[in-house]
Amino acid sequence: MEFVKVLKISRYLDPSHNFTETEWHSEIRYDPLTGHSTRILDFPIREVKKADISAVVESSQKFCPFCPEVIELVTPKFHPDLVDQERYAKGEALCVPNAFPYDENGAVTVMTRSHYLGLSEFTPENISNALSCCVSYLQDVYRRQKDMIYQSVNWNYMPLAGGSIIHPHLQIMASSSPTNYYVDLLSSLDRYRQATERDFWPDLVQEEHRLAERLISRTEEMTWLVAFAPMGIFDVIGVLNHVRYPWELAGQTLDQLAEGIVSVMRYIDSLNMSSLNMSLYFLLDNGLFTPHVRICPRVSIPPYDTSQINYMWMLHRETLTIVKPEEACVSIRSVWENTHMTGDPSSTP
Repeated sequence: MEFVKVLKISRYLDPSHNFTETEWHSEIRYDPLTGHSTRILDFPIREVKKADISAVVESSQKFCPFCPEVIELVTPKFHPDLVDQERYAKGEALCVPNAFPYDENGAVTVMTRSHYLGLSEFTPENISNALSCCVSYLQDVYRRQKDMIYQSVNWNYMPLAGGSIIHPHLQIMASSSPTNYYVDLLSSLDRYRQATERDFWPDLVQEEHRLAERLISRTEEMTWLVAFAPMGIFDVIGVLNHVRYPWELAGQTLDQLAEGIVSVMRYIDSLNMSSLNMSLYFLLDNGLFTPHVRICPRVSIPPYDTSQINYMWMLHRETLTIVKPEEACVSIRSVWENTHMTGDPSSTP
C-alpha cells in the first residue's frame, strides 16, 4: 500500500520583501484506495474565531418541528407497508420519516429534546440512542426491501454544514441506488483485491498501525485514524472492524463508536469550529465493503468568512486544506486520552 505525496514549490518575487525571491510549499496527496487527490497548502491562516450563533439559535426556536412540544403533532409517521413501527424511539431520540427525502427510504432521527447543543455538550448516550433508532429503522426497511443495500446515517450539523434545522438530527438513507462515494469505493476495492488478492480495509488498518502517523486509536472493535488525503479540512475515519450490517451495532462496538464521535466533536470544538458533516456508510451483502464513519468539520475562512468550498472542489472535485493530517492526529489523540477512550495506538488487538 502506497501513501503517495508530491511536493510542490511555487516561486515569485515578493513586494513585501523588496521583491526578493520567495517560495511557497504545498503537497498533493493521493488516497491509497481511490486515488482521490487533496492539496495541503502552507497558508498563514491557522486560528478560527468562535462564531456567535446565538441569534441563529434564538430565531430558529420560533417554530421548530423537532422540539418536544410539537414533534408528535407535526412530524410524519412511517407507512405500515414499509416498516413495523410508526416511529422509533430510544431515550430522547425519535426516528420519523423525512418529509423531504432524498431517496425512496428516508428518515430523520431527532437526537435530543434540547433545541440546541454545542459540539462539546453532546454525550455518548445522545449519540448511541440516536444511532440505535437509525439502525432499527434500517433493519426493518431491509426486511421488506432486500434491494435497499446502500444504507447510511448522515449528519449536517448547523447551517454552515448544510443543516436546515438547528435542532440536532441525523438523516438516514436506504436505497437501491449508490451515491458517487459508493461507486468510487467499490470499483477501487475491486481493483485492489484483483491486484493484491487481499482486502483493502484490513491492510489499511495494519499499515496505519505500522506507520503510527495518523492512527488515533485501535481496539478489537474499532480503528480510528485521520485520512492521509482528507475530504475536508481534516477527515477522521472510524473503521468498524467486525460489523457488516447496521443492526449489528451494539454493545462495546456501539459504545466505542459513540465515544469516538463525541471525542472528535470535542476536538473540533476546541478549534473554535462549530459545524461538521458526518456519514456512517453500510453496503449490505458485499464482502469487499467494510462499514465506516467519516467526520469532517466545516468552517468559514477568516477574515471574510470565505467558504472553504471553491472551484477546486465544486468543479475539479479536489479538496483543499491547510491542516496536515499528521498534525491533526497528534492533537486528536490528546482529546482521546482526556475523555478516557480505550485503545492504545501502539497496541495490537
